[in-house]
Amino acid sequence: MELVLPKNKTESKEIEVETNSLVIVGANGSGKTRFSTNLEQRYNKITHRISAQKSLSMPSEVQPKTKEKAELEFFYGTSVNANIANWLETSGKTSNRWGNKPNTFLLNDYEKLMVLLHTEEYEEAIKYKDKSKQNHSLVAPITKLDRIQEIFEYVISHRKLIKKAGTIETYPVGKESKKYNASEMSDGERIVFYLIGEVVCAKESSLIIIDEPENHLHKSVTKKLWDKIEQERPDCTFVYLTHDIDFAVSRQDSRKIWMKSYDGNEVWDYEVLDEESPLPEQLYLEVLGSRKPILFIEGDLDSIDYKLYEQIFKDHTVKPLGSCDKVFEATSSFNDLKDFHHIDSFGLIDRDRCTEEQINHISEKSIWVSRVAEVKNFLLLEDIVKIVAKRMGKDNQEVFNKVQERVIKDFKDNLEREATKYTLHIVKDNFEKKLNPKVNNFSELNQTLNTYWEEENFQKIYDEVKEKFEKIISDSNYNSVLEVYNNKGLIHISSVASECDINSKNNAYLNQVISILKSNTEESNTIRESVLNMIYKS
Repeated sequence: MELVLPKNKTESKEIEVETNSLVIVGANGSGKTRFSTNLEQRYNKITHRISAQKSLSMPSEVQPKTKEKAELEFFYGTSVNANIANWLETSGKTSNRWGNKPNTFLLNDYEKLMVLLHTEEYEEAIKYKDKSKQNHSLVAPITKLDRIQEIFEYVISHRKLIKKAGTIETYPVGKESKKYNASEMSDGERIVFYLIGEVVCAKESSLIIIDEPENHLHKSVTKKLWDKIEQERPDCTFVYLTHDIDFAVSRQDSRKIWMKSYDGNEVWDYEVLDEESPLPEQLYLEVLGSRKPILFIEGDLDSIDYKLYEQIFKDHTVKPLGSCDKVFEATSSFNDLKDFHHIDSFGLIDRDRCTEEQINHISEKSIWVSRVAEVKNFLLLEDIVKIVAKRMGKDNQEVFNKVQERVIKDFKDNLEREATKYTLHIVKDNFEKKLNPKVNNFSELNQTLNTYWEEENFQKIYDEVKEKFEKIISDSNYNSVLEVYNNKGLIHISSVASECDINSKNNAYLNQVISILKSNTEESNTIRESVLNMIYKS
């Protein structure tokens, strides 16, 4: 369906989107509901809108009416003045279904839904009974209640429904003797039934607007429910209003709108997100919602990288992406789209064994590089060790001296191994830089490879690295050891936790550092500055 959207203050022309599903995502108070009301008024003949403010009181029993009356009351809130052209679709719907307050009115149509369902069930049963007298092989009709029951029992797989005259009962699977009235189901179960019913009963080719489709529902149920509902009504166009990022992302084939604010006078500030964006939608929506500069990092939500950097970079949205390559990719992609979102973005990676030349080259791409070889080494910086030791009532200088001695000794004991690994890194980098990517045949490639192996002086590279490392050791240059020494077990080797009388298991030492960072004291500022001083920034 082609939708003409409400006025956007940043555009001089009307915005049109062609889609069968539209997700409008934004914070509470950003104007999503008013936006949907505007859409309903634009397409009043075909719109069925389900408010976020709705009664979940399911009647225990209802009585059928005439089908025409039941439909009018369900769709418009009243059946009076049905013969006045367009009155129900405009004034009648606004005053009766929405109480003249379409943005805030508590929608109370659960009973009207149930009356319509039981009315249709009753009528179809009578028709079937009459027709089957002449045709005994007649197939029973599938009613709206049948369709709702099928979807409900698919989504809520532990619950069964029983249809009866004017009422519905339910029971746990395998326990029919424990059946009870469906009006006593949980909020989540009642809202599932309600939402399925509202959509199943919508007119053909409707524009269905759902405000807060995830409300009262567990995340495991939400996607399953709406996937099934959309499958049931492929003729309809769905518009979802949500502040739930997970739900927005679950609508994979939907166009997405980021709702920023409502400026009054039926004018909004919003962005229609680019379908061709190379970034994952969830990442994009999270970042757009925060408006803070973003810092892409390695690791995941449970990693030391995230736990530490989240406290160090308080003025950034810190987003872990896993690998170093993904940090490069996301930073580049996000900066390419800066004209659209106007948010500064950076990446932060571990130094590993990068040379100064490599670091300078990387920093040109809005990528920051930690001076320490890996993120755990930050926790062994002198200021951090001393602050934790002091917090634990220990002689902080004595503790640091012991930690420093063990770290330097371990580096010295593994000098040969580390120098070899560092040499290998340099050789691989040199190889990639000198290998001609424009070779057109194997003969040219072979010549390039032979030239490289003949000209490269591997012994010289190793000797220079080893000499550098030996000087670090002879100078007892502790910070330089942290910069070049890749050893994931270094915190354990240093015995910093036990020296501070902290449990050496379950990241207790890290948790102590994080706790201090969260305290917003002079100590937390010192730790923050110590880490920031050990990061190369572009």
